[in-house]
Amino acid sequence: MASKKNKLNTKKSKLKHKVKYKPKSLININFKLFTFITFLTAVLLIIASYAWFSTSLNVRIKFFDLVVSTDTGLFISLDGVNFSESVEVSVDSVIRDLRETYPNHTNQWASGGMWPVSTNGIRNSNADKFDIFLGEIRRPRGRNNPEGESYLNTSRLEENKSSAANLFVSFDIFLKNVSGSPYPDNLYFNEDTYIDFEEDVDDETRESMSGIMNSLRMGIIKIGSVSSNTDVYTIQNIQCNNSCEMIIYEPNHLRHSQVSIEKASELGIELVDGVYFPTYAVIKEGTRLKHMSGQDGTGIPLDTEHFALQQTIFEEDLERPIFQIPNGITKMRVYVWIEGQDVDSLETHSPGAPIYISIGLEKDLAGYEAYD
Repeated sequence: MASKKNKLNTKKSKLKHKVKYKPKSLININFKLFTFITFLTAVLLIIASYAWFSTSLNVRIKFFDLVVSTDTGLFISLDGVNFSESVEVSVDSVIRDLRETYPNHTNQWASGGMWPVSTNGIRNSNADKFDIFLGEIRRPRGRNNPEGESYLNTSRLEENKSSAANLFVSFDIFLKNVSGSPYPDNLYFNEDTYIDFEEDVDDETRESMSGIMNSLRMGIIKIGSVSSNTDVYTIQNIQCNNSCEMIIYEPNHLRHSQVSIEKASELGIELVDGVYFPTYAVIKEGTRLKHMSGQDGTGIPLDTEHFALQQTIFEEDLERPIFQIPNGITKMRVYVWIEGQDVDSLETHSPGAPIYISIGLEKDLAGYEAYD
């Protein structure tokens, strides 16, 4: 545990050091965008079986820190008005504190705790929000259900107005790129993108919480860009114009806990630690759905009207650019949620523990290189 603690402390020290202005050659600049830190989970009890059955799941977020190094030519803002090298993201900063500077925002916070939901992201390139669905398991009794089968009912969650009490987290960010590149630069996830427990969490808790760790997702939508001298109203209301892009990052796609493996086996699913198992996320509201639709080994065919393969990127994809951002201001939307259709959401008696989730982004100078 001491080595783990030293590793985390060293990682935090490095992040703090990197936000200071230190002129370097353009070739060696490591462009940092931001770091999300510290998810606090408060899971008192997770009922055995699939995530939709987790009627006591309650994952609480403590706070995020978003940090950008000013010598990279990148600045970050929560309202498109006040740009800086760092912002702290909390229920106050993304909900209450924006009433004056960004009154029409639609940010979401999970004050009551995150619960399992399911999404495949945006439905098309004109959608600036994820389609997110809540699932509820029903087991009808009587002659209409002689076999005692369970069904999944799904309903779409709204983000039409801001809320501090949703089941997931989403909020807008604005990135100002002032490096002056004549063409768009590439934006990457970097090596600071990771998930880990706080160093003093005991091994038993780590094991019981591992399924939830493996089910967490992070998503980003790139909505659009305008020039830096654009008026605030236009910046805050940037539209897709049929050009929205999105990514979903699945940090622990190869990890399967022993508990998840055993529970999956009871459902006819063969999980092997170190081997990727696909997730079929919900894409449409429905009733009496077979929530094991498309899961390998269950024998239940994929219901393509209501489920689709979740297209995610993995740790090995971190060297590839996720977006291109031009000189100017780019609006994005960030999502964090527990994926309810992830087969790793198989848990028993998880006591809860502080969890750190860090997302680091960096920018290159592709615009200059293309120009040369």
